[in-house]
This record gives sequence, structure tokens and C-alpha cells, in this order.
Amino acid sequence: MSVAFPCLSYFPIEANRLAFWQNFKRIFENYSFVTSFFRNFAAKIENLKVMTTRKIFNRLAGLVVVGACFAALVACGDSIRHLFERREQAVTVSPLATELGYSKERPLVMGMNTSYAPLQYVDDNGAPSGYDVKFTKILMRRMGIPYTFAPNHWDKMSPGIIEGKYDMGLLVYSPYRKELTNYSNAVFRMYYQIVYRKKDYKEFDFRHLEGKTIAYMKSRPIGLMLKDAKANDVPITDLCEAFEELAEGKYDGVICYRFQANYYVEQLHLERELKADELSLEPREYCYASYNPKLIEAINAEIRKMEEEGIVDEVYTQAIVSQFDTIRIPAWVWLLLVLLTFIFLVVFSINRYLLSKRLQIANARAEESTRMKSDFIKQISHEIRTPLNILSGFTQILTSPQSNLTDEEKADISQQIMQSTDRITGLVNKMLELSDVNSQTVLERNDHVTPLLIAQQAVMETGIGKERHLIFELKEGPGAQELFTTNLRSAKRLLELQLDNAIKFTQPAEGHGIQMDPDKKERVILTAEVADGKVRFALENSGTTIPVKDAERIFDEFVQMDEYYNGTGIGLTVARSLARRLGGDIVLDTTYTDGVRFVTTLGR
Repeated sequence: MSVAFPCLSYFPIEANRLAFWQNFKRIFENYSFVTSFFRNFAAKIENLKVMTTRKIFNRLAGLVVVGACFAALVACGDSIRHLFERREQAVTVSPLATELGYSKERPLVMGMNTSYAPLQYVDDNGAPSGYDVKFTKILMRRMGIPYTFAPNHWDKMSPGIIEGKYDMGLLVYSPYRKELTNYSNAVFRMYYQIVYRKKDYKEFDFRHLEGKTIAYMKSRPIGLMLKDAKANDVPITDLCEAFEELAEGKYDGVICYRFQANYYVEQLHLERELKADELSLEPREYCYASYNPKLIEAINAEIRKMEEEGIVDEVYTQAIVSQFDTIRIPAWVWLLLVLLTFIFLVVFSINRYLLSKRLQIANARAEESTRMKSDFIKQISHEIRTPLNILSGFTQILTSPQSNLTDEEKADISQQIMQSTDRITGLVNKMLELSDVNSQTVLERNDHVTPLLIAQQAVMETGIGKERHLIFELKEGPGAQELFTTNLRSAKRLLELQLDNAIKFTQPAEGHGIQMDPDKKERVILTAEVADGKVRFALENSGTTIPVKDAERIFDEFVQMDEYYNGTGIGLTVARSLARRLGGDIVLDTTYTDGVRFVTTLGR
């Protein structure tokens, strides 16, 4: 008569959890004294610029972490298992369970073997245990089917499933039973080994079995094979007892699955007496079996998902390896772990020192950024105040009844008022553009234009051709009149910002007090072309040069190379942002020596 066991709940054991962290801490607490010593050593490494050594240490750091964690796990022993145990959640009944006829009142009955360790067995507390039990709980919980276990003897399992006494169970696939029950896809495959006494054979010759006494779990294929080989076959039902009898010399060998050989040799501490060899027999498939074909179909679908998620391997891989808590660590492994820990502390000290250096550099940059922002605010105040003063002053003159201005004077005042208004408007636009400078959003490109048209509109908008202190020339390069798709407004704007800089930096700065020689004018050349599959604009001017070391810095926010020139230090920042969002870039040509040359590229 079978006995049904309800689903069990497991609770984390706080004492074991505390023991885990105490053991883990104990491994490292005796090594902290070397930190200060290696800080000085790290400083010498930095001064000598031994970058190769640093790379080697950084690579060793990964090995150190693995070794240290392994040592911690070994030291903690059995507490690891309890640390990671979790409470099992109650199964929520799914529509699938209802369709199949299962409920909390009528759960699925899972037949299980009481002595098929380590896959399924009943532990010392009478609870169903083993890898099959663990896997089935996960499977049923995922499928939403209430379940219970019905432990029974090994030879009662197959008849119980075939006769419908159990709703399902895990069996080795047998072609002799395929017409009597339904099998799922294989959960995993089981490989045969033969276990024998070391003192009887150096290597077991499986090709000559005649006269040898071989024990095996009841299996028709194995029995037929042994009879054909004229061996004395002994079918058994208790592997534990068979291994003990093998050690006593009752059998020449025991045929079983690999995981069974590993498990019982280890559990009975027969490593010195017994040895196992692989057999070149066809592996057997381990499947769920049930009289209900719809249940098997549902199980097949869920097992496929679990295989993709790696759950099958996660549960069953451990079934064929030794128990962790019985591993004996050689002395050289402990010495290696100590050495790796020592190296880890060296790496940690060096990296901490280098990190402090990087923090110092970052702080210096932050201070520089703060200073630049302060200068920017001052410059903005000046940029706004100057045109506002012009607007206010000339407006008072024009509206004063006592002013007797000629038409020419009035026209000149009106022009300066308009210029001041444009200056304030341009400043406001720049500030709005600055707020979007770090955006990674690609701009929409729906305009079909030519590079030459973009350049012509930018020239017209800035009025650079009318400037009296310079000579401007627009050159048409190869492909300048080829159509391409871009955002006309943004492409034109990034050229305008560069042309504004060219106008400003080709005339004397206000603070220098230098008068312009009317016979000596600076030159500004803008070339539009297509090169290397991209649209390119090259802007050259013979004004203020830029040092090579500042080739990238000039594109940072608020950077001004000469404080005597008016400006905000954000024009090039906004221009580069627009170019990159259009699939291109802006760079300073450091090979150009006759002034300044900016090269702008746009994606086609």
C-alpha cells in the first residue's frame, strides 16, 4: 500500500546563515595588515610607470576572487545548503490543471521509488527527496498543477503507472512498455558503468564475461545481454546492498548507471576498494510516464522551455558529481589560495592608489569646470548688457523731442538697434541650443538639398560676404551640386556658427586696442564638396591660430581661447553636436599652418 506525502516547506536556518558569513570573514580578516605596506609599493609602481605589471595584476584579480570564494565555500561546509534554501510556494491551480482534472482536493499523484538514490528516495525523516523530487516540484509549480508524492518499492512503480494507480512517474524508457503507457521526451540520458574490485582486476574486460557473476538492477536488455555472453546474471532490487556484497567479493561486477556508481561508492566509502569503468552500451532515456496522453503533451512542452532556460542542467548536473562536503583539499591548494589572496591585496592596494590619483584629476577638472562656468556667466552678462545699453540709449535719442538728427544719422542708429537686437536673439538661440547639446537623438533628415545650397544660405544668413575687414570666398568642390538628404535647418545652423567665429576672430579684439590696417585684410574660404562618400565643408581663415594641444578642448562647453574677444564659448560645442546628430562630425585640421581650418562632415 502506498503512502502519499504532501508538499513540504523548507525554512532558512538563521544559525547556518550566520555561520556562513562568519567563516567567510575569517578567511580575510588576518590579511588587512599588508594594505598600508603595499600602498607605498603601489606609489613606486606608479612612478616607474610599470603599466605591464599593472595589467598582469588586474588579470590575476579575477583568479583571486574565484579562489577566495571557493575557499569560503569549503570553509562553510554544510551551512551553504541551508543558506540558499528557500520556502516553497504553494501551487496556484492553473486552467491546465483544471482541464486535466487536478485540483487541490484531487492533486496529481506522483509515484516515486523509495530506494533509487540519488534521484528519488525517502530520507531519514520520511520525506521524499532526490533530484527527481526537486525537478518534479519545479515542473508542477510551473504548470500550476497541485501534486503529492506516493513512495513505493521499485518493482511496484511500472505496474502502478500502467494500471493508473499513479498519475505519473519517472521511468527508464522501455520499448516493451511503449504500448502500455505514454512516455515524455527524455529529461536526460543515463550511461552505464560496471563497478568491480580493484584487487580483482586492473581493468575489467567486458568482452569476456563467460563464467563471471554480474549483478544488475532488473532490466530486460541487460539480462539478455549477460545471458548471451554466458555470464552468471544476478538481478537485484537494492543497489546499496549489492555494492556492499561486491566489496565482500560476492560478485565480479555490478552494472548500474554512472550516477548510481558515483553515489553509492561515495556513500559507502568504498573509493579504495571499488573502481568503475564506462560501458559502451546504448544510453537509456529517463522520461515521465503516464496513462494520460494530454498530461504527457503538456509536460513535453514545459520540459522544452526548462531546457532552454537551463533548469534541467541546473538540477540534474549535480546528480553525477561528488558531494561537495566530502572533497578533501590538498595542502598545495590551500597554499595557492593564500598566494592568490596575497596577490589580490597587492592589486587592491595598487588600484586604490591609482583610483585616488584619478579622483584628484577629476576634482581638478571639476574645479576648472566651475571656474569656466563662472567666467561664462560673467561673459553672458557682458554680452547681454552691451546690446541692451545700445538699444536703451539710441531709443531715448530717437524718442527725444530735442534731438535734431539727420536722415543719415537716424538710419545709422536704426541699423545699430537692429544689430543689437539680432545679437541678443542669437545669444538666446545659442542658450536654447546648449540645453540640447548632449542629446543622442538623431535628427530627422527629410530635406533634399545640395552642399552648395547649404553653404550659400549660411553665408547669406551671417552676412560674412559684406564684412569689410575680410575677404570671403565660397569655393565649389567636386560633388557640390549633388543632391543628398539631410536636415537643412540644422546643417545650415552649424555652418552659421562657424562663420560667426570666422568673422569674430579675423578682426582685432576689443581689449587689444589694435587698429585694423585697411590695406591688409584677412581671408576666409569656405569649400563645399563630396569626398570619401560624405558631404564635407572646409572652412579656412587666416585669423587667430589654435594650438594643437587644444584641438579637442575648443569643442568643450564655455571654452574661450582668448578672453579679449566677445563670445560665450558654446558655438563650436553646439555645432559639433548638430554635426554628430546628422551622422557626421567637426574636427580641427591640425596639419593646416596658415591659420585655422575646420573640417565638417555630414552623413549622406
